Amino acid sequence: MAAPQITITLEGNGSVTLRAPQPDIDAPVTVPGVVYRTQGGSLVQYQIGSPYWECTLTIPSMTNDDKNALEAFFRNNWGAAMTYTDENGNTFSVRFLDTGLPLRKTSRDLWTATLHLSFSSILN
Repeated sequence: MAAPQITITLEGNGSVTLRAPQPDIDAPVTVPGVVYRTQGGSLVQYQIGSPYWECTLTIPSMTNDDKNALEAFFRNNWGAAMTYTDENGNTFSVRFLDTGLPLRKTSRDLWTATLHLSFSSILN
């Protein structure tokens, strides 16, 4: 097995390559549905949509140039499907889920970004 890379790539209208996200990523699987108890105490459940996956990736240690490239990519690709290639070479179709791009300046010329993305399948 090849060693993982230390970068990820987002491709759509242009592309941006960034440092790989911090580990320990929450990757919930959601099955849209309704759950309730009847007056008699029985549990009733039914599905009302297709399952979906979303993740929040924290991208650490971005320079000002990285931050500017990500910000431009976000503006140019918000609302469109993109391709996400992770540090292991796995690819996913993704979309931004938030209308804002949370950026945090951690020190001089050093930024952290949080990407909330909808994924085509669960992370590998």
